Amino acid sequence: MHSTLRRSLLAGAAATLLLPLTACGGDSDSSSAKASTAKYELVQNGVITAGTQAEQPPFAVTDASGNPTGFAVDLMNEAAERLDVKVQYKTTNLQGILAGLSAGQYDIGVAGVGATPERAKQVSFTTPYYWGFTSVVTRKSGKETHLSDFDGKRVGVVSGAVQEAFIAKKMPQAKLVKFKDQTALISQLLSGGVEAIVLGGADADAYVKKQPVRIAVEQDSLQGSAFPLRRNGDPKLLKDIDAQIDAMIDDGTYVTLYKKYFQDPIAADLIKKRPHLAKQVEGTDLAPAKK
Repeated sequence: MHSTLRRSLLAGAAATLLLPLTACGGDSDSSSAKASTAKYELVQNGVITAGTQAEQPPFAVTDASGNPTGFAVDLMNEAAERLDVKVQYKTTNLQGILAGLSAGQYDIGVAGVGATPERAKQVSFTTPYYWGFTSVVTRKSGKETHLSDFDGKRVGVVSGAVQEAFIAKKMPQAKLVKFKDQTALISQLLSGGVEAIVLGGADADAYVKKQPVRIAVEQDSLQGSAFPLRRNGDPKLLKDIDAQIDAMIDDGTYVTLYKKYFQDPIAADLIKKRPHLAKQVEGTDLAPAKK
């Protein structure tokens, strides 16, 4: 377990929220919408339609008021505000986000989505905005500490998630069980329907804080998390979102948001993709541990 590197660090639409990220008022809204329409080619004129998840902490969750929150949501909202456009969130699951982008229902997916080569054949990805770990999680009473300890045991994963490939490659003797979303996944772990689940490291950390579960095994992720966009969408939107994330890195906003959700050092792999981060974390507890 990488204890020196870190340690804390859903299928149809179910809810829709329009966040007013530009000035209010009839004439102002109209002007903003016209400006946004001219700026990007979108599913809806003047509004970025975003598929998100209701239960993927800490990247995207629905709060008690029904509003989307989380690290990915905060980054997207900040980028949209700086670009003077609005975001309309539609809640679905991971499969729904990717399918919705391919079908032209969404402009972007706002969640922790692994930017795999296979997915890049169907959607376009921004540069990764996060890089983490893969965690095998059991109930708190579990004693397993090695991947081989799960041979012959039922291990759950969200269908289509990058962790599905992790199980196939790293845990071939486990009995793979697929679920539609993380709500079902964690529920089955707690009820004993499966003996372990595999999640992204940050997701696992969030559950450890609020559920009687533990991280049994932790390994490096093979790819970062990024925002997926429609392949036939406006390439300027992708470019501008990437530019705004870099601007947030330069002015310290990114690190502020990161510290709101994570306590672990920023991964060296992410700094390779977003090199301006090196200066921001140099000499701090967010700097990657030296190997």
